[in-house]
Amino acid sequence: MKENDKLGLSMLVLIGMGSMIGGGIFNSPTDLINLANPQSVVIAWIIGGIGIIALAMVFNMLANKKPELTGGIYTYAKEGFGEFAGFNSAWGYWISAWLGNVAFIVLLVKTLADLVGGMSAIVSFAFATILLWAVYLLQIRGTKNTSIINSIVTIAKLIPIVLAILLGVFIFKKDIFFVPNWQNTLASTGSATNLLKQVSDSMGTILWSFVGIEAAVVLSERAESQKIVGKAIIISIIATLAIYMFITIVSMGAIPANSLAKSVTPFADLLGKTVIGKSGSIIAKLGLIISLIGAFISWVMLAAETPYLVAKSGSMPKWLGKLDQNDVPRNSLMVTTILTQIFLFSLLSGAFQKAYSMLYNIATTSILIPYFFSAIYGAKAALGEEKFTGLDKVIAIIATIYTIYVIYAVGILYLGLTVILYALGIYVYIKAKKENGKEITSGEKIWMAIILIISILMIIGLATGKVAI
Repeated sequence: MKENDKLGLSMLVLIGMGSMIGGGIFNSPTDLINLANPQSVVIAWIIGGIGIIALAMVFNMLANKKPELTGGIYTYAKEGFGEFAGFNSAWGYWISAWLGNVAFIVLLVKTLADLVGGMSAIVSFAFATILLWAVYLLQIRGTKNTSIINSIVTIAKLIPIVLAILLGVFIFKKDIFFVPNWQNTLASTGSATNLLKQVSDSMGTILWSFVGIEAAVVLSERAESQKIVGKAIIISIIATLAIYMFITIVSMGAIPANSLAKSVTPFADLLGKTVIGKSGSIIAKLGLIISLIGAFISWVMLAAETPYLVAKSGSMPKWLGKLDQNDVPRNSLMVTTILTQIFLFSLLSGAFQKAYSMLYNIATTSILIPYFFSAIYGAKAALGEEKFTGLDKVIAIIATIYTIYVIYAVGILYLGLTVILYALGIYVYIKAKKENGKEITSGEKIWMAIILIISILMIIGLATGKVAI
């Protein structure tokens, strides 16, 4: 690795924030108001925020006290629970990354169409394809070039966010935010609900908003020092959490629940109600477009990095572990880009909102398994090694409980769909083991059988209509 390609603290922080601040911050008010009332959303943010911070601190803890584990999520699972667990952690992370990229593009096209007054499905697909391969060409020029562009984009997209927070405060109304009978009736639809259901239903959206908290760890091999990786994670997560909470609270206190629930671009509607009016709405849409492009650039890099790191250790085919003259894992990047392209055909349906919701829910569920492995490995290490403190133990346990809760909260449908995607990885793992002359262990065979059985049952349920999407 060339020394001038190493990433410093500020660059890692901006990459972390750039990865997290994507479509989530602009769409979370609408996504959340359809699931919970404003008061319940605040409770959900607090619970989710505590869990996310604990998870981020686990990554921080492991980066500082296990600096030799430079592959992040993959190496944590492998070190704690064996090679197959490590592979599945990386596989799920990779699936989440490129499916999330598809979701970013779908939301980008939807917003752009709203800004220009509409686009046909064919034009949307063509635009998305051109953008995808333009980013591919950018990536093969090297990590440093991409990181600089992402940093510029992150700074630029904070402008409309800051405007929304500062101006939105002046149009915040208590009677809009504090809806009546909030524990039992959903204000956006009038349907019956309860507090636990509202909070649990919100967890998937909140986690989706924070996917990327481990971004600096995934890039830890390219960091100037392992010590700055932990700092980058903590700084980026706290800053992002504060921004998200302000935006959600202001939006729900400025736009009535039933109107916010139907909003195509809630962030634009919020700024449109402020003193800057229609120009604010345009600024918001442009901000969302910039935000999505920035998140997309970050996640293409992160998605390609994961198979490369796993292939280097022998758990994915060797072909994916090769670097080109610019130290870019071009083969991994190519496969990731092709898979993204295939799923972009969903744009041809024209049902942008449905496609976006489905993609981000599957992407969120896919990354839950890597997060769970990281949290439980953190707990295992903290409880079993003397160099970890009492605070480390508490944080790791909180992070583990949080990931288990979110796995429960996302529901059986998305868990089942995710298991099908995990089952596809079994072939890749077996191929890699054969390439490296390794045998599949009896324990691995048992887990493979369990994954295959669950995926087959899920497919049967979908085919017979017993499980509805």
